[in-house]
Order: sequence, then structure tokens, then C-alpha cells
Amino acid sequence: MRPTPRFRHRWTPPQREDVPDKCDTSYDAISIIRREVFVFKGRYLWRIGDHGIYEGYPAEITRLFNLPSGIDHVDAVYERPDKKIVFFIGREYYVFNANNLEPGYPKPLTYLGLPASLEKIDGAMVWGHNGRTYFFSGSMYWRFDESVNYVELDYPRDMSMFAGVGNDIDAVFQWKNGKTYFFKGKGFWEFDDLRMRVAHEKQKLSAPVWMGCSPPEVETNDIETNLPRKSSIVSASATVATGEITSIFVMIVASFVMRIIYV
Repeated sequence: MRPTPRFRHRWTPPQREDVPDKCDTSYDAISIIRREVFVFKGRYLWRIGDHGIYEGYPAEITRLFNLPSGIDHVDAVYERPDKKIVFFIGREYYVFNANNLEPGYPKPLTYLGLPASLEKIDGAMVWGHNGRTYFFSGSMYWRFDESVNYVELDYPRDMSMFAGVGNDIDAVFQWKNGKTYFFKGKGFWEFDDLRMRVAHEKQKLSAPVWMGCSPPEVETNDIETNLPRKSSIVSASATVATGEITSIFVMIVASFVMRIIYV
């Protein structure tokens, strides 16, 4: 007698009320980790590859990273040049080697040379423009020396150096196309690293570009909705004519080189 075949099905975890809506949310942190985009909101994260969001996401952060079970958010995340991953939560930070927490963590932000009065980090990134690490909080930012694990002298400096971004960002990262993106609320700015200002004064909606959501039918007052998909952002960087790049470069380098060095 042949055994009765089992009915196979995919187990679906119960839905929680705090699961964020990918098409209607701000981001707590965003980073490139192992060439994939990780977007964090509350206790959850999305993992995004070349073909969009992976199946099974959002997932709880603690399913992938051995952080304390009681955490309800992360403030900032970035991948160091040595491929270790740094999480900032409140006044502490954690360092991971892949999914494994390094011994001795968490440590206080003061261990990095940041002031004891600092309550949290808003954003962190390795800036592709110069290969340096930057921390952002409120109206200030710091440049961090990875070789000595300490913030550099003459910092913090005012966020006005990143013209058009403003204070109290939610997240920042450099994407695979080499461009820098600042996030606040449900929108983002592309940043022009050469001109040291936002590439567009009006924010673009995050969800259609990064999550593949449909743009709203009615444009808001503060956020542009007529914007390209994420794939268009990639291709645009590869289709600019060489002559155009050269002319732009000649016009702006002389005016902004000293400012860039100062950052």
C-alpha cells in the first residue's frame, strides 16, 4: 500500500501589527551590505537585491543579526571597509562579522571619540567621494578615521556643508551607482558630491524608487512623485555622454575643490 502523499505548503508566520507598510513608511536606516540594500524600520528590515525585495521580507532584524531581543529599532547601519557591519542604537554601537556579534560589544559612542552628550547617530556612511567614514546627528556631522577607530580632529562640523539636506536626517548611504542619497520622512534627495549640494531641491518619494511601489495618483506639496524607478537611477549614471561629463567637470571643479577638501 502506497503511503498517502503529504500536502506541502510554505509556513507563513503570523502577521504582527507593527509590521511596516513598505509603500507608506519612513526609514530608520539604510545601507549596502554585501552589495545588497538593507532597509531598516522599527524592529524589521527589508533585503533588496537586483530583482527587488527578497521573498519573506520584511523580517525581524534579530533573525539575521544577533542583537538584543528587546530592540525596537536601529538608528544607523553601515558596512566598514573591512566588511564588518556597524549598528548604532541609542548611545551604543555593535560590530558584526557577518551575522556574528564581535566579542566585547556593545560599546558606548564615546569609545569612538563622540561626545558623551550625544544621544544617537542619525546616519552613517563610507562616502565614495573620498573613501572616508562620516557620522551624522542632528545639525552636526563627524569624519571618522577607521585606521585609529576615532573621530578626526576639528569635528564636529555643521550640516550646512551638505547644502540642501538640512538637519535631523533619517538615513544616508551610497548606492551601487556611486551616488549618495539622504533620507528624511518618506522622501529622499540625491546628493551631488561635486557641487556639495542636493541634486534636486524637492524630495522624491522613497517607496516607488526603493521598494517598487506605485507612485500616488495625486502629487503632494513637498515630495515629487514623477520620478524614475531604481533601475533608471542605475542606467542614468552609465549613459551620460563623455563630453557632457567633461564640460560639467571643468565648470565646477575650480569653484568647489576647496570646499570638498574641507569636508
